[in-house]
Amino acid sequence: MILKRLHSLSVRSFLPPFFITLFVSVFLFFLVQIVITYLDDLLGKGLKLVDLLTLFAYAFIAIIPQCIPLAVLLASIMCFGNMAESYELAAMKSSGLSLFRIMRPLVVLILLLAGLTFLFNNFVLPVVHLKSTALLYDIRQKKPAVNIKEGIFYSGIDNFGLLVAKKSANKDTLKEIFMYDHSQHMGNTVQIYARTGRITTTADTSAMILTLREGNRYEMAYNSGMQGRTLTHLSFRQLQVNIPLEDFKMKRTNEDLFKGNEEMMNVWQLDSVADSTRLVIAKKVSNLDLQTGALFYSRTFATMNRQPGLKAVLLKPFMAALPPKLFNATVDNALNIARTNAGNIESLKQGVLSEQDALSRLMIEWHKKVVISFACIVLFFIGAPLGSIIRKGGLGMPVIVSVLFFLAYYILTEMYMNLALEHKMNEGLAMWMPLVIFLPISIFLTSRAANDSALFDLTFYYNLFGKIFKKQA
Repeated sequence: MILKRLHSLSVRSFLPPFFITLFVSVFLFFLVQIVITYLDDLLGKGLKLVDLLTLFAYAFIAIIPQCIPLAVLLASIMCFGNMAESYELAAMKSSGLSLFRIMRPLVVLILLLAGLTFLFNNFVLPVVHLKSTALLYDIRQKKPAVNIKEGIFYSGIDNFGLLVAKKSANKDTLKEIFMYDHSQHMGNTVQIYARTGRITTTADTSAMILTLREGNRYEMAYNSGMQGRTLTHLSFRQLQVNIPLEDFKMKRTNEDLFKGNEEMMNVWQLDSVADSTRLVIAKKVSNLDLQTGALFYSRTFATMNRQPGLKAVLLKPFMAALPPKLFNATVDNALNIARTNAGNIESLKQGVLSEQDALSRLMIEWHKKVVISFACIVLFFIGAPLGSIIRKGGLGMPVIVSVLFFLAYYILTEMYMNLALEHKMNEGLAMWMPLVIFLPISIFLTSRAANDSALFDLTFYYNLFGKIFKKQA
């Protein structure tokens, strides 16, 4: 019964800092990666609130897996740091419980969290990436909202130009309006001036209705054969002009167009596409070998032509049998074949490199979905012993230590990922290398914490150096 309460205490000490850290880190990553990066794509587009909230929700969800390892690391340091600082950990150990026995419920929780993280990465994240990518693409393609400013010529609407001297406080009433209509694609054939006007839109926002009052309309019409021109003048008290706004509405793209991206696939789809890509690479390499052989023979022939001594020895029977003009034509043909083969080889080489880049991205994404789950486990076995050794809870030392460790893990991950993308390292080895580096650290810290090491106890080092200096004296 007491053991269950102790286990419950460990879990209750771990979960609050985990969820708080997860939310804060996701929010910070969200601000940096989404809001700041794509701010120019979102401003001035006249987006609906529901579209913005949907995009932000997708982006927020997509960042969660990146921040889970950091949340595990910080929560484990804070949990065991708090228990060590309040001597709860010491009381548990004095009652005969080992560190591993104390950590057991949290280990089970972390294993469950790692499994859920993999399921999230494999099934939920591809769908989120697909929908967010499609929505962001549509937002980028949308034209900026109509924004007519006083005294500035506005040409953002296709086939129309507007100049407004003044606008009312509510922005819908205009004064001293000059309008140029070149929708006939024959220049500014229609020019309109009005003293006042009012802007409204249709119910489906497909067109802007410009109601003009007290003005003049001038139209230059060309006669048949462009032989003459006729000027038409119309004075009006009220004139309604409908301006199409279809290009300003956000059109939704078919999401199937984005499904070929590696981020939109689960591990089985990645495996299938990777196998197909390997077959394509093998076929292109085979074609490259054939083209290289053809290039060798054609260049050999051309080289013999440039070296008279070699040509006289090897081609003497052919030169005797063929007229000089025909022989020279044969050599020119060989040179042309060599140039063509060289171009084909370069094209095939670039195709192979492109497919290899695609294969690298596929395999990196495959390993990334799995590595994050194991990163939670490894970083827990760094954070938990660190907390028990540091013996500090709260948001001071634990935050500093966890951020330093996570930055090191993040930098190593990016560094090895770039090596894999540059084909300088196997993709699987590159993605797992940061955990290979951190695994010995976790084993070392766990063993030190299990033996009550004074690894980070400044008093221990102060006394140790004091004894050393006393002996020397």
